Amino acid sequence: MPNTPKIALRRYLANAKDVARTPVTVTADPAVTVSTNVAAPQPTDALEDWLVGGDSAVTTVTIPAHYTGQAVVLTGAAYAGGIVHVIVEAGATVALEERWRTSGEHLGIWVVLDVAADATVNWLTYDAMTSTTALVKRTANLAAHATLNWTTAGFTQASGATLIAANLIGTGAKATVNVGVLAAGKQHVGYVTAMTNDGRQTVGHINQRGVITGHAHLIFNGIGHIIHGARGSDNQQENRVLMLSPHARGDANPILLIDENDVTAGHAASVTRVDERQLYYLMSRGLREDTAKRLVIRGFLEAGLAEITDPALKAELFQTIDETLVNADA
Repeated sequence: MPNTPKIALRRYLANAKDVARTPVTVTADPAVTVSTNVAAPQPTDALEDWLVGGDSAVTTVTIPAHYTGQAVVLTGAAYAGGIVHVIVEAGATVALEERWRTSGEHLGIWVVLDVAADATVNWLTYDAMTSTTALVKRTANLAAHATLNWTTAGFTQASGATLIAANLIGTGAKATVNVGVLAAGKQHVGYVTAMTNDGRQTVGHINQRGVITGHAHLIFNGIGHIIHGARGSDNQQENRVLMLSPHARGDANPILLIDENDVTAGHAASVTRVDERQLYYLMSRGLREDTAKRLVIRGFLEAGLAEITDPALKAELFQTIDETLVNADA
């Protein structure tokens, strides 16, 4: 994992990981191949070593070339985490939904997505785990002219760290990563979202939005890296945190590593409180203060969750937001 200031990864790794013996449930049409109890990916760092430790269940999902069928839904087991490897073959177009309403003590989740040339993936990740700590790593590797639209909703009731990495390996690969996070109570949550332009004329954008209440601490680290030789590439990022409590703490750390000249790159970051002008505008039209505040917060998070089109899931997310705010104000 890259240097991630203020995220206590070493302390989290000292905990014994929950043993995940049950593979994820996969809902897909018959053209999609699902294998369980296969070998885990080879670890390359301390976090991956921890994630494969113990008797972790491994699930491999292969989406065939030129696939255009129904959405593939991955549902985590009720207890502990797991390891998932998704392979999208050349020219396929697929909507991938990954949902974790998992409980436990110290959860570990590792997902690897390999996208072949000319394939398109719309990936939705919904984290609603309940545990003491949760460590999550998700990596997407894109071949030439592959496209990834990735939305992550982080509504986990746990402290811990999530690493999101998109590697634009092939020429013309494109990825957009949208992250929306809600942290409450005494959570200490760190997100590291890394976009690496390795191939020429690749495009990678990061958009992270977080809302924090109570005594929670939320850290956003955005890492954009354009590798030497990735000429004609573009790497952009936004990291924005909204604090609702005087006791809440937010960090937004944009990092750009540029090793090539013929490229474009940029970043934006902000940590702020609810806009009093927006509240005044809404309240002047008859809304109560608590209702006005929820609308402002929904609008703020919507920028990170705009790609979620499932009405039931979006309603569940907004209900979670409302319940969290009510409990915070109680």
